[in-house]
Amino acid sequence: MDRLLRIRDGILAALLPVGAEDVPSEEALGRWLASPALASVPAPPHTCAAMDGYAVRAGDVTGPAVLPVRQTIYAGDVPAAALAPGEAARIFTGATVPQGADAVVREEATREEGGGVRFLEAARRGEHVRQAGEDVPAGGLALAAGVRVGPRQAALLRAVGGPVVSVRRRPRVAVLSTGDEVVSGRTPDSNGEAVAGLVRALGAEVERRPVPDRLEAVVAAIRDALASADAAVTIGGVSIGARDLVPEALAHLQADVRVHGVPMKPGKPFLFALAGGAPVLGLPGSPSACLVAFEVFARPALLALCGAARTERRVVPLRLAAPAEGRPGRARLLWAAVEPGGRARPLGRDSAQVRGPALADALLFVPADAGDLPEGAEVAAWLLEDCAG
Repeated sequence: MDRLLRIRDGILAALLPVGAEDVPSEEALGRWLASPALASVPAPPHTCAAMDGYAVRAGDVTGPAVLPVRQTIYAGDVPAAALAPGEAARIFTGATVPQGADAVVREEATREEGGGVRFLEAARRGEHVRQAGEDVPAGGLALAAGVRVGPRQAALLRAVGGPVVSVRRRPRVAVLSTGDEVVSGRTPDSNGEAVAGLVRALGAEVERRPVPDRLEAVVAAIRDALASADAAVTIGGVSIGARDLVPEALAHLQADVRVHGVPMKPGKPFLFALAGGAPVLGLPGSPSACLVAFEVFARPALLALCGAARTERRVVPLRLAAPAEGRPGRARLLWAAVEPGGRARPLGRDSAQVRGPALADALLFVPADAGDLPEGAEVAAWLLEDCAG
């Protein structure tokens, strides 16, 4: 894995995120923060009750006691008055604790008695009270730069009152599926469908087009794509066959090819280049190889372009639910389903398979020096959890 990660890190080092723009916080969903989001109001905004009960001074309830109830406070109410010594206030979850009170006794530990309340247990200072700003203080960090704003992050931004946030603009990515068979429709463009969807899931805008197997057409497609896009992802045409024209097209464009061929199976022909400073990510044409190369190299690169602080998948050790055959020589990446017991079952190993990637929960990494692996062998698993922030 170390060699692949060094290649990936070299690609990431060559990339810069797209520019930033300020948007209303409600329009930030799915975007990546370009700068930290600070709280303009604290969370919680006021000291409040953590449960239904009675607000008291803890010193008045050191054991069983009876106190008069002077007011009732619901969430959203402003307390009518400060709490005087020897008094209690009926209070509900989320309601502002009146000045003078320093504890809330839960309703289950009380009993109404006449015009007052009997406490069946002692109060403890600070118990069942949420202090203003204890979650996020005013001016404090709500979300760091590089975090993606999902529904939970949007809720936090709403809670702390930031009306405007700085986010990265949505990168524009061209997905170019090469091959006469794709242009003619004889072969369904399943790779283009998958890659375009994966790129959109990162928050980018996608323009997709097929490109015939003619050098001048491939040159024009890449040149035209990069005239308006921040990156180009090519599919097919990166190996060594007579119609693998992407490397030659990049040479015509005087691109700086940084990577061409990586020590892994599937996905060996992967290519990375800079054309006029813009990244070109060349994926193999076989479906499994295409998607493996996307996961290992293209996805992290595009996340870096989006401004994401974290570009790698979560990696956990899992044990195999079935043997995995293979020869040493190159790192192997296997699509796998994670079973309820936490074991990983490999889903085929042909670079042209389509079904395995569709059913996979994880991508398993088998080191280059490993051959056949028995059931129960431990492997590193990249969990295919789509972005959340």
